[in-house]
Amino acid sequence: MLKEIFTWWHGQTLGVRLWTYFYGRLVAEDQYKNRYYSNKYDSRRWVVYHGEIDASKVTPEWNNWLRFTSDKVRIAYISFYSYDLPHPGELHFHAPNYYLYAIPVSIVIGLIFLVYFAYKFGEESRIRKKAYDKIQEIMAKENELLSLGGQAAAAAHSLGTPLSTILLTAQELKKDFSDKDKIQKDLNLLVSQSIRCRDILQKLSLNPNIEDEFIESNISLKDYIIEIIRSYEEISNKKFRTNFEDYKNSIKIQKSSEIIYGLRNFLGNANKFSKKKIYIHLSSNKETTKLNIIDDGPGFPKDLVDKHKLGEPYIRTSNLENISKYGLGLGTFIGKTLLERNYAIVEFKNIKNKGGAKVTIQWKNKDLKKI
Repeated sequence: MLKEIFTWWHGQTLGVRLWTYFYGRLVAEDQYKNRYYSNKYDSRRWVVYHGEIDASKVTPEWNNWLRFTSDKVRIAYISFYSYDLPHPGELHFHAPNYYLYAIPVSIVIGLIFLVYFAYKFGEESRIRKKAYDKIQEIMAKENELLSLGGQAAAAAHSLGTPLSTILLTAQELKKDFSDKDKIQKDLNLLVSQSIRCRDILQKLSLNPNIEDEFIESNISLKDYIIEIIRSYEEISNKKFRTNFEDYKNSIKIQKSSEIIYGLRNFLGNANKFSKKKIYIHLSSNKETTKLNIIDDGPGFPKDLVDKHKLGEPYIRTSNLENISKYGLGLGTFIGKTLLERNYAIVEFKNIKNKGGAKVTIQWKNKDLKKI
């Protein structure tokens, strides 16, 4: 007893004896008469040596037990090396057929839902990207139009002086050739068109959103086209052939400077580049209204049609002759953009067999009512 109080190398100390007495639970005794204890919940384990304390007296198995490693080792071993539980030979476990089929079916259903949601997510992403690209395109066109508006105002001021000189000269020539009726007719036309251009430039310098006074408000698309053609027939020797037989649409649209300019731009281009004739075909059905403008001229530059570059500002063509012949496409860009702002779809193509250019402008009838 005294050794347990004053030494620690003989069996156990007094503290260990008291702890074992109150909380200890004897587990086993080995061949060296060492006793192994644990508490009630097996959260603590200890050994009471027989004789002097010497760790070498503890066998490897009991050493693992003291360190809580033996159970883990067994579990790890069983995880990789296990044997079937014994059972009577006449009894065999068979999983039901529906259980065997349910596993692959559930996997297939899960994959189907996974693919479906992945597809829907991708589709939504594509729609968002397409909408974003469209917004970017619209904003770019709006910026181009804003810059062109400033250029137009500046051009109106610059062109005012030479146009006034032309008008003044034409009026003086009228006085000089007052006795020649043929020359007077041409000079009257020159004066009237010069006055019209002067008035347009004056309005343009003050307000780019000008409107042509000769077109009344709330008229049909057919009347729009007739009035524009009539204005060109006064100054052109080309023949305009119109076909309105397939047009049955009674929708009235408000007076719009954007539509006037867009239609006049494409009709003017047809008049400019055609040899003799311009064909105008206006048709409609329950859903859409379509306008075809066809001329017998050289057609659009092939490389621009193939690359779908028509309608872009300041287009670049590989043929330098096209620049001097067709220009940079600024008017086409403005006309196309203004019509598209009024819900139109504009397409360009060349006539393969006969030659010439074809411009197709199409509206949905429900969109025409919004104008």
